[in-house]
Order: sequence, then C-alpha cells, then structure tokens
Amino acid sequence: MSDREFVVGRPHFGRFTRTPEENARALAEARDALTTAVAADLTEPGAPDLLDATIDLAEALTIAGHEGEAIALAAPAVQLARDAARTESLGWALLALATAEHYAGLPAESEPHFDEALAVARAGADRELEHYALHHLGRFLVDEGRSDDAVEAFTASLAIREQVGEPRAASTRAALEALLRSRR
Repeated sequence: MSDREFVVGRPHFGRFTRTPEENARALAEARDALTTAVAADLTEPGAPDLLDATIDLAEALTIAGHEGEAIALAAPAVQLARDAARTESLGWALLALATAEHYAGLPAESEPHFDEALAVARAGADRELEHYALHHLGRFLVDEGRSDDAVEAFTASLAIREQVGEPRAASTRAALEALLRSRR
C-alpha cells in the first residue's frame, strides 16, 4: 500500500493506492464484513455494525477506483447516520462520501462534505477523524488549485498526527513538503 507521488499539477495529489491484488483482497474482506453484518442478529452483544461495515466498504471501493459505487453506498450511510444520531459514524460516512466525490470529479459536492466531516470531528473532539479529514481535505484543495488552503489543512493534520503518534504523519509531511516546494 502506498501514497501516489505528491506532485502538484497532476490529478489526485498523492492519492492512496493499492496493488490490484491488495484491492481485490480489501474489497473481498469489506464485502464479507458487510454480508456478516447484514446477517447478524442485532440483539446479540458484539454484533457487527451494519452502518460501519457499509462505510468501510465505501472506503475500500474508493481506494480501488470505484468511486461511483462508493458514492452509492456512502450517501445513504450519511443519511442513516444522521437519522440515527450516530455522530461518530456520520463523520466517517461524510469523509468516505467526500473522498469518493473528490476522486469522481465532483468538487461542488465534495467540499461541503469535507467541511462537515471536519466540523463533526471537531465538535466531538475526535482527533483521529480530524487528522484524516484534514489530510484528505488538503489533497482535495491541491487538486482544486487552492494551495494556501491546502498548506493550512496539511499543517493542521500534521500537528495532530505528530501529537498522537500517528504513523501516517510521514505521508502528511511529504505532502506538505511537496506542496511548499512547488510554491517556490
């Protein structure tokens, strides 16, 4: 698994990718988890969560380049999370939807979802969701040609990732460095 090269001016700045084999495995695992959640007895303690399994599959679909399918899953997941007042799931569903929309070339739809995912993270003091939302927002902003805003998003993501010891801080640092180099 890797991040694509961070090159300003190329589509999908540093998009996270997997090999075809890794995508096949991740999609199979996410589909199996969703199937298990659908079949689960919800009255049993520890039953798999259907909403979270749906969000996980949407994320795997986006990584595999199946943004349309991801949007088809993530958009209803956002509404279900809203209806059920499941704030944590809502934040992750919004991020999955925003990311899929970004890579599907739907910036007008994507940006408000990134903004809302970030607002949900901050309102709930969810540092993990916040650093992911900021990093993905930074990628989106680079692709939209808004480098000043992207620098701000990556800087904030990096600060959180370093504070919590997140290994993905290296990826955010590389994105920020590439962006700053391109502005010289």
